[in-house]
Amino acid sequence: MGDLIGVYVFGSVARGERDERSDLDLLAVVEDGKGKVDEREVLAFVPRDCRELEASISWYGRKRLRQMFANGELFAWHLHGEAKPIFEFEPVLASFGQPSRYVDAVEDIASFRKVLSGIPEQIQMAPDNASYELGLVYVCLRNICMSASAVLNDKPDFSRYSPFNLRGFKHVPLSVGEYDAAMACRMAGQRGMAPPSVMDLPSANSIFSRIEPWLSDLQEQLENRK
Repeated sequence: MGDLIGVYVFGSVARGERDERSDLDLLAVVEDGKGKVDEREVLAFVPRDCRELEASISWYGRKRLRQMFANGELFAWHLHGEAKPIFEFEPVLASFGQPSRYVDAVEDIASFRKVLSGIPEQIQMAPDNASYELGLVYVCLRNICMSASAVLNDKPDFSRYSPFNLRGFKHVPLSVGEYDAAMACRMAGQRGMAPPSVMDLPSANSIFSRIEPWLSDLQEQLENRK
């Protein structure tokens, strides 16, 4: 197997939430300092019933993964909660045990909010790119709420609909339909498809104007819990 130590599936397929939007999220663990192996080595372990899905491979060495678990990074919790081995030369993830407590929610949220803050200007400068920017809104909002769920919920919520599953906080000011349309904008951009026609400049401005104050309140609540 060369320098490939393990291949794991995570994401919607591992959670049993596979649908027409699903990619195949794979973690490839390689020997430290050896770099990536040929992707075909990784894909050879993909089960037959998943081979039609578009694969997205995350490459990590054992040392970096161990550090992430020790630091309690959110991705470590993601892997700990749902990653399933489809090949292991040795049980790498299991050897790390449970990650340390995740303490970076406020900082991670602030980082994604910084990305969000530039979106209105980008939309005004290039209205034709509104669908792309809305796809970015989806990415940031989902990741922000995954981070928040690690504090507010019994366990982190890594699903696509994490913004709708927060506990002890007011409901996200978007409809599921609007959120799905923003998600579709993101997936259209990734897969070279046409974005949904319902997402135009007024829609983008409306969505942003509603979520920005909601996110401010969310960040403040989490800061008060530190």
